[in-house]
Amino acid sequence: MPIKNFGAGTPRLNEGIVLSGSSATNYLALFASGTIEIENLLISGIDDAGEPSISFIEGTDNRAKIFINSSNNLEIKQQYTNKHIVFKILDAGATREAFRMDGAVPEVVVNQTGDSLVDFRVESDNNTHMIFVDGGNDKVGIDTSTPGSGLHVNSSFATAITGKSSDYTATASDHTILVDCSSSNVTITLPTAVGIAGRMYIIKRVDGSANAANISTNGSETIDGSGAASVAGLGSIVIQSDNSNWWKVAEYINPP
Repeated sequence: MPIKNFGAGTPRLNEGIVLSGSSATNYLALFASGTIEIENLLISGIDDAGEPSISFIEGTDNRAKIFINSSNNLEIKQQYTNKHIVFKILDAGATREAFRMDGAVPEVVVNQTGDSLVDFRVESDNNTHMIFVDGGNDKVGIDTSTPGSGLHVNSSFATAITGKSSDYTATASDHTILVDCSSSNVTITLPTAVGIAGRMYIIKRVDGSANAANISTNGSETIDGSGAASVAGLGSIVIQSDNSNWWKVAEYINPP
C-alpha cells in the first residue's frame, strides 16, 4: 500500500524500508522536497550489473555521479562539461581548497587558489617528507620539511650517463656523455637550444688519443659565440642553453 503523506508526524520503521523505482519509466523510488536525516544509508545493486550509485541531478541535467563500476572500482564522476571535482577543508575557520581535478584543463592540481596555501606532502616508508611542497613559501623539498631554496634536495640524486664511440646527437634523455675517441674522431651534435633554456650537458673524454672529440650545434647556433667546440683528451666541458645558444659554464683540461 503506498504511503502518501506523514503530515507533521515522525514515522519510525524499525525493520527498515525497501524502496524501488524504475529508471525506464522515470518513476522515483523516493522524493523529498525537504531534508531527510539518515544515520546509516545502504545503497545496494541487485547484482554486479546493477552498479549501485548516487546521482546528482538538477532539473533534468545529470551533474555528477558516485558509483561502483562493473570492475568493482569506486568512481566519482563529474558529468558537467569542463567542470571540476574540488576537495576543500575548513582550516581554523577558513575554507581552503586543497585538491582539484580540473575538467577544463586535463590536470590534477594541489593548492589551486592563491589564498589556499595548502602544503603537499608525500611520505615514504622511513621519511615523513620524501616530497614536500611548501605552498606558502613557493619552495619544493626532497627529503626535507624546511626547503630553503626553490628546489632543495637533501639526499643523493642521479642523472643520466651514457658512453659513445661514434657520432651521436644528444637528446632530452642525456646528461653526461662519455666520449671514446680511441678508434676515430667523434662528433657530438647538440639539439637546438631554443625551447630548452637551462638544460645542461656534461661531455667527458675518456681517452687520451690524438683523435678529435668535436661538439657541433644545430644550424647557426653557437657555443660561446663559435659554431663548434672540442674536448681535449681526458678533458670535459659543461654546456648550458640560454634558449638561443649554448655556453660553456665549466671546462676541465687535462694537464700535459
